[in-house]
Amino acid sequence: MVVPAASIFPPVPTTESIVGEAFDKFNFHKEPGLLQFWACITPSDSEDIGCYLTLTEQTYMLTQDHEGLLQDYRRRCLVNHYPFVGLETRAGNWLPGRAAQTRIADHRTIHHVGGKGQLVLPVFHDQGDGNKLVGIIEYVTPVPKESYVEDFEQIHNLLKDEGLNSTYMGKTIKVACNHIIKFTLPLSAKFTDLRREVIKRFPELKKQQELFVEYDDPEGNRLPVSSDEDLQVCMAESSSRGAKFIRMCVISNT
Repeated sequence: MVVPAASIFPPVPTTESIVGEAFDKFNFHKEPGLLQFWACITPSDSEDIGCYLTLTEQTYMLTQDHEGLLQDYRRRCLVNHYPFVGLETRAGNWLPGRAAQTRIADHRTIHHVGGKGQLVLPVFHDQGDGNKLVGIIEYVTPVPKESYVEDFEQIHNLLKDEGLNSTYMGKTIKVACNHIIKFTLPLSAKFTDLRREVIKRFPELKKQQELFVEYDDPEGNRLPVSSDEDLQVCMAESSSRGAKFIRMCVISNT
């Protein structure tokens, strides 16, 4: 008797099916919400680093959409044509595109002006020699939340249980002090975290009792960052205008 190979070796689950299982387990806490998956498609003949994000038709979860706002948003996402997302692509306020560029999760909360609430997080598959970006998960709510950190952690853990990886929620920070350095901070970071990362890269600043940091706002003004609240306002403002990074500088008191 010949046993079919398919009965010996079960089919390998696809990324979409794995993400779909995570969606099935997601707890919306009886609130309206939309989960959808943007698959990362890399053209075989492309010489550029990047991918096309294609919204999958089957991998989504929609709940409590009484006014049809979320269904309308998904419908528009399905019919729109989105550009190739490369390192130099201007993604603007398109959060899935920005997450594909930065490889960092981000969210749009009540601290951003107008619109719906969003959380986006990149999804990676471990290939042994490194993580490969396979897509972006987008979570949308008709009314923005104060924070999406708990939702991020829930999705992150569900993906981990299914063998996929993601990154933390954060922002890329560029700091100038004689020369420019770059690092990422979680969105939940405190001013002490910013100070630690800056001093790690500029050891000479350890001698200063206080660290004077400023950032550039959209109008070109330099505003101080000296507290947890300042840092949170700075990060929220950066996300609201679609910035890839936050530009800061250290003011020496010597």
